[in-house]
Amino acid sequence: MQDNKPIDRDIDIGIAERSIHQVHELIHTVFTQPAGAQAALQALMPQFSPEFSMVTTTGRLVGLDDVEQMFRRAAGQRPGLEICVCDMQPVWRDTAGLAMRYLETHRLDGVETSRRSVVILKRAGQGVLWHYLHETALG
Repeated sequence: MQDNKPIDRDIDIGIAERSIHQVHELIHTVFTQPAGAQAALQALMPQFSPEFSMVTTTGRLVGLDDVEQMFRRAAGQRPGLEICVCDMQPVWRDTAGLAMRYLETHRLDGVETSRRSVVILKRAGQGVLWHYLHETALG
C-alpha cells in the first residue's frame, strides 16, 4: 500500500542518499584500487538484496550473480576512473521501501559518460537494500 504523505527530505530520503553514495564509493574502489578491490567487493555485495536485478545501459537484464561477476572481472582495471553521483530525487515510496532517481557520470582518460538511473531500495533493519536498478545512457 502506498504512503500518500508527500515525499520530502525526511530520514528515509537521507538513508537512501547515503546508500547511493556508499555503493558508488565502493564501486569506485573495486574499479580503481587493485589492492583494495576484494575488501570493497566484500562490503559492496551485501548492499544488494538476494533478488537484485538491473537493466544495464545497453538494455540487458542481469541478476545479482551477473553483477558480482562483472565487478570481479573489472576489479582494479580502471585506474583513474572518477564517478560522480548527483541530482538525487525521490520518485516513489511506501512502507516497504522507496525509489530514487539520480545522475551518474564516469570520467576516464578524458572520456565522460553519463546515465540517469532509478534504484528501488527495500527497507532492511535501520537501512536499505538495493532491490532493482534501471540505468539509461545519456547522449
